[in-house]
Amino acid sequence: MMKKFNIRDFLNKIIWDPREKPKKYIIRYLSRGMPNNFAEIRGNMIIKVYHRGFEYKDLKGGKTYIPFHRILEIRNSEGKVFYRKRNVSMHG
Repeated sequence: MMKKFNIRDFLNKIIWDPREKPKKYIIRYLSRGMPNNFAEIRGNMIIKVYHRGFEYKDLKGGKTYIPFHRILEIRNSEGKVFYRKRNVSMHG
């Protein structure tokens, strides 16, 4: 049986592991009102990972909190998917 993917551990790894390059990771999340109801950020925008979500610095200098249950997909810039929420179609 496969181990359940742990979003919190993965995000902590990409921002704290010196072997990783956070900018190459793309986190797509549910964002009502945006085109196709999702938005994307790069891993290097993440400020802090919490128990149930993460916070990132937006382009206006503000902070935005995203709970893990709103994450739709985590992939790298080469297109390798590390996580995709079940029953979600990724268009756009």
